[in-house]
Amino acid sequence: MRSLGVDVGSTNVKAVLVDLPDGDAPVCVVRRAAAPTPDGGAALIRTALALVADVAGDDDVVAVGVASMAETGVPLDEDDAPVGDLLRWDPHRAADQARALAATLGASALFRETGVRPGGKAPLATWAYLREREPARWSRMRRWAGAADLVALALTGRLVTDHTLAGRTMAYRLPAPGGALEPAFDAELLAAVGLRPEQLPEVALPGELAGRARAGGPVPAGTPVVVAGHDHPVGTWAAGMRAPGDVADSLGTAEAVVRVLGARPDPDAVAAAGMSLVRTVGGEDEALVAGSSSAGALVAWWQERHGGGEDLDALLASAAALPRTPASPLVLPYLRGRQTPAPDPGATVRLLGAPADRVAHAAALLDGLALQARWMLTEQARLAGDPAGDPAGTDPAGDVVVLGAAGRDAWLAAKAAAGPARLRRVLEDEPVAAGAALLAAHRAGLAPPRTLQTGPVAGTPAPTYDALYDRFVTAALEGAP
Repeated sequence: MRSLGVDVGSTNVKAVLVDLPDGDAPVCVVRRAAAPTPDGGAALIRTALALVADVAGDDDVVAVGVASMAETGVPLDEDDAPVGDLLRWDPHRAADQARALAATLGASALFRETGVRPGGKAPLATWAYLREREPARWSRMRRWAGAADLVALALTGRLVTDHTLAGRTMAYRLPAPGGALEPAFDAELLAAVGLRPEQLPEVALPGELAGRARAGGPVPAGTPVVVAGHDHPVGTWAAGMRAPGDVADSLGTAEAVVRVLGARPDPDAVAAAGMSLVRTVGGEDEALVAGSSSAGALVAWWQERHGGGEDLDALLASAAALPRTPASPLVLPYLRGRQTPAPDPGATVRLLGAPADRVAHAAALLDGLALQARWMLTEQARLAGDPAGDPAGTDPAGDVVVLGAAGRDAWLAAKAAAGPARLRRVLEDEPVAAGAALLAAHRAGLAPPRTLQTGPVAGTPAPTYDALYDRFVTAALEGAP
């Protein structure tokens, strides 16, 4: 039995075909394809459908799942055709509108109702921006589709989203702990920007399909299609991190640390730390999400400016092997401000110290990324109620599972040394696309909830990084609001 998964990412669209053997045999990706994520909404549809056709081939695909980056979408006209380019997640474009919404509706009230800290990348602020700054485009918008929703619409003819994507919009109410998920976007919140619930996708709850494939598409008519959800939670679920205390570190263009909760922390403290409250993919538990936009994007930025034309993997491998001291140079890794901890939209990339050469500079980059992740993990654990700030909780077997780390051995080595917890890695190169395929088969009632294989990451936390961590946090907080 084979299921197909799509991941619409910030940089690339990926599609995989996953074999789901009977019994305890591991799941296996048997075919994969990828292409750069286009700017245009119509181009995204063409790209995604071509990738689905490519990986489906002549196989009997039993289900299709689509995951995507959050806070990204496009207006649709009366014919459900995309109007212009995707409006990608951006903390700055709609910052003024976010501040106005916070002033009108109350920043604390918005967070308590939605789990989303008012900010420029929230779609509720983006819709206010469209209405104010792009009235011609706004007037043509009959409906709105998120990135994954748009692909599912092309496959099925139905506009549907998942609760994990709806939960990133600031227009979907977070239920009380233990309460049922809402089946629709919130009319009162939408009214604040001049929209109605019928202009947004239907919200599929856990276990529900987006629809079935239409005739003439890249998979047989009638094939179940699922909007799997927000990429980081989907990868977390696929890695088996599904119970309270489980922690996943999802790497891509951006980075997200997701911790499944046993009890809800103080929402005001979560908001002050710049983190989000969400429901997990399965809908039963809440989770804390800590995000950084400066992950893979920073590595690419650094290579353009400082790589010197050398092979990046070889350079980073040399950097990872370089001995560290408490005074080693560090990079503060903030391309687009800092989301968490201590939110600072004005934070920028800074170099602490004077690297002797490009290898030392690359080591400072790796350490800055690893220490930013340690900071997120430590503050997240504190908010979750662990007095020791141990991101793996009190369970001695509780490792942090890293996903999306294909080809990033040097980065993983720095993360393992920086600590503060042991690491395991998902062995599949495309865990989100594979997770979307697993979720699709499960939600279609064709397979139990399967898990991707993981393996240990070599290395343990190094004491030198305690001093580096103190230097990093002190410098990061200088000048923070």
